Amino acid sequence: MPAEPSTDPERRVVDCWHDSASHWQQLLEHHRLASRAITNPAIEQAILSYQPGTLLDVGCGEGWLARQMAAQGIRVTATDAVATLVESARRQDPKSRYHCLEYAALPGPLNGQQYDLAVCNFSLFGDESVRKLLSILPSMLSPGGRVLIQTLHPLSACQGDYREGWRSSQWQGIDSASHPPGEAPPWYFRPMASWLALLQQTGTVVEMEEPLDPDSRLPLSVIFHLQPDQQHEHNKR
Repeated sequence: MPAEPSTDPERRVVDCWHDSASHWQQLLEHHRLASRAITNPAIEQAILSYQPGTLLDVGCGEGWLARQMAAQGIRVTATDAVATLVESARRQDPKSRYHCLEYAALPGPLNGQQYDLAVCNFSLFGDESVRKLLSILPSMLSPGGRVLIQTLHPLSACQGDYREGWRSSQWQGIDSASHPPGEAPPWYFRPMASWLALLQQTGTVVEMEEPLDPDSRLPLSVIFHLQPDQQHEHNKR
């Protein structure tokens, strides 16, 4: 008999991504996420503005961002918890390094490796798992390294309720008749003040970008540029 679904939302996030990996790939292959026309170039430009030699892509999915950055000559290491997505990324980009790792397993096989930049692009869904990840990432950065985080903008994603907490979600753009999707992962909503308070536990937000929807002129996402505190980083080593 199949195992009972977990009631822990942190576990459900990972389980739902395992169940719906093929549907996520369908979305990307058919360009059904219109917002990506804005948010993809935004995170690419943010990364390239630092001219990193090495990049850690955390929660890389099927690897589109890793491939884009590798094409710019950056040495990319990428991780994701979903084996199906990691295998797809490896097939499309055999030169970069891809690891199937949950956040809690980091640094794992990457222990001792340091990167000029770490990026989390729409890959932070949880509460405690995100807190733990942010405490780990500084130890994986080269001196002066930074963390880039792109996430849904709280103003656009609040669903009419700006209170912090777990939310349910639905897949958008999937032909559910011919490709019935699995359950969409739950996610933890943070107002902007909560995001800033959380990030300030790790370092200093030195810049914040808010890519806009050209039609509604409302923010689609927010990109945080985080400089980890040197003392915080030293204490983690």
